[in-house]
Amino acid sequence: MRHIFWICCCVTTFAADLRAQAPQNAALAGGPSATAAIPQTNPFSSDADIQQGSALFQKHCAVCHGANGEGGRGADLTAGLYRRGGRDPELYASIRFGIPGTDMAPVRVTDDEVWKMVGFVKRLGSQGLLEKAPGDAAAGRLLFQSMRCVACHSIGKEGGSLGPELTDVGRRRGLKFLAESLAKPETDVPIAYRAVEIVLKSGATITGIRLNRDDLSFQVRDTTDNLRSFLMENVKEIRYDRPSLMPSYAAIDQKAFNDLIAYLNSLKGTQ
Repeated sequence: MRHIFWICCCVTTFAADLRAQAPQNAALAGGPSATAAIPQTNPFSSDADIQQGSALFQKHCAVCHGANGEGGRGADLTAGLYRRGGRDPELYASIRFGIPGTDMAPVRVTDDEVWKMVGFVKRLGSQGLLEKAPGDAAAGRLLFQSMRCVACHSIGKEGGSLGPELTDVGRRRGLKFLAESLAKPETDVPIAYRAVEIVLKSGATITGIRLNRDDLSFQVRDTTDNLRSFLMENVKEIRYDRPSLMPSYAAIDQKAFNDLIAYLNSLKGTQ
């Protein structure tokens, strides 16, 4: 009888603990999203909070969303566009409660930590809004055109598909990232733009970016921006993660380098 009484007391205490935790952390208690009770403005948005949010993001989110939020198994967070909306309470709900029907599960951290992660995620999609490049954007635009950068990168409806779209790169990326991308483009290559080399049994080698592979064929976009498909029976070797298709511009004149960064920084897209 004592054992039965002890078990009942434990169950009652455990249930009471869950009820006490529910208002603070509904996701841990299995409760529904109480979006009406979520503050409309992030209470943890200082630089220190965002720095802590960055560390939390690396621990809980980077495995799917990438170290810089560039995407992978999870969505690309650098575009500033989100499935459930980009307002503070909407981002909070997505992180706290997850997104049903997707691989996005609730993040098991405290409410305060969720808010810090919200601040960091918003910063990922608006890095360039905080900075102003010192170069000449107009001169950088002319240089961008003369160097035929549009052969690989699109801006608006014009340009190629071998490299990331740049329509709003000046909003999404900070000056440090832009400079590094020009000087050392191989440092951070998004998964969708990593180079691959296909060596055919005929001896020919085709370089491009991988699109798809199945048991019978391999599809790439080659360096002339053409879609190509090869039967696996004709393929001798596939070399993954080749160096970036984009050349380094570290050796160009410093003024030209700064002007290019200024032009890229000016590309804010539609806000």
